[in-house]
Amino acid sequence: MGIGTFIYQKSPHICRTLLLNAYALSLNMERYGKKFELLAEEFERNEKLSRGELEEYQREKFKILIRHAYENVPYYREVMNDLRLVPEDFKDLTDLPKLPILTRDDVKRHNTRLQAVNVPKYKVRHGHTSGTTGSPLGFLWDTSVCVVHHVADWRQKRWAGFGYGEPFVSIQGRQIVPADRSKPPFWVMNHVHNQLFMSSFHLKDEYLGSYVEKIQQFMPRGVEGYPSSIYVLARYLKKNNAYCPVPAVLTSSETLLPLQRELIEERFQCQVYDFYGMAERVVYASECKFHSGKHLNLDYGITEIIDSDDRVLSGGSFGTIVATGLWNYAMPLIRYKTSDASAIHPTTCSCGREFPLMDQVTTKAEDIIVLKDGRMIPSSILTHPFKPMDNIIKSQIIQNKIDYITVKIVKGPSYDEQDTKLLLGGLAERLGQNMYIEIIFVDDIASEKSGKYRWVISRI
Repeated sequence: MGIGTFIYQKSPHICRTLLLNAYALSLNMERYGKKFELLAEEFERNEKLSRGELEEYQREKFKILIRHAYENVPYYREVMNDLRLVPEDFKDLTDLPKLPILTRDDVKRHNTRLQAVNVPKYKVRHGHTSGTTGSPLGFLWDTSVCVVHHVADWRQKRWAGFGYGEPFVSIQGRQIVPADRSKPPFWVMNHVHNQLFMSSFHLKDEYLGSYVEKIQQFMPRGVEGYPSSIYVLARYLKKNNAYCPVPAVLTSSETLLPLQRELIEERFQCQVYDFYGMAERVVYASECKFHSGKHLNLDYGITEIIDSDDRVLSGGSFGTIVATGLWNYAMPLIRYKTSDASAIHPTTCSCGREFPLMDQVTTKAEDIIVLKDGRMIPSSILTHPFKPMDNIIKSQIIQNKIDYITVKIVKGPSYDEQDTKLLLGGLAERLGQNMYIEIIFVDDIASEKSGKYRWVISRI
């Protein structure tokens, strides 16, 4: 836990609100304003382009990116020189497979050499993946891709029926209030963005009524969060034969199951808009009101689908997602191989937008940890303590008893007792002091018989 987080967690509620809004104001200055407005207008115009015009847009952005990578990123210069390639060899998107696939291991191994030498430090921000593979990945963003990501995010919200500045609720993985808090409020107001942050760590029956009451009082234009968190509220509403009407619900970060969508739509009396993005900032896909699939944002990145032999598949075939972000110049990720799978269809949606439709994204199916007091903690929340853990190669959380979890760790060469202390502290913040956490060091963690890797296994 950083010193800023420690002060925030130990502060009275009014002070937490002030600290959160001070942080939100600093982010607002960086990620919004005139540049945000201009890019938002550009992205809105792109929705009216033909498929050919969108591909030309991609092509021009990629040609600029590949030249930048060749001239300023040591890793790509070496790769292209070894293959006897120069930027002029990339005239079309069909030339993209001339470059090799970039894996997570490649990013870890060549991390500093993937960083552009010409991007000033004041324009660089640090990011991490959520760690759902059991080993989080660290990388850099530049301030431009931070703006673009928010433009894409607000495009999705606009498709769901509300715009920037209108009130909305977020129920995601942020540690909004201390885990041991036993009475409302379980939320903090971000006045800068008219956003009510609600804790995902206090979703148990005795508190859920206060959540619903606060949402109804706040009257948001949308509720955004992990599917599992919003589903807990929907189940509470059904159990109490109640409803909580809102204009829209937006879900992301976990696979949205059909049964979750159905109950959420029934109890919140609205449509659910599921969207897909990555911390690596290489791909973004949004759902429109026709819900025929997710529209792949061609102006955000280039997406390929590959088979088990890394061969590019034709339209409609199911395979692994490989993506190239078009906006991150601090650390370009070109042909980055994700751990997700889907298919891209060439058909056009009834909405008229020419963004291709992507199937439901299949990702790692994880379990939910159940606590003794009835709270349910989804795997997406448990990824947060692992985010700063650069010395963990692989990990797995197993719950065999209601008050006992085992964390298997494959250590990196620099792992030490301080890493264990930080990890235990982060997990305790989210699971409470009544959960016994055992760390076991192993040489490797096997995949399931199906070939899938399960990061969280609960036998409760």
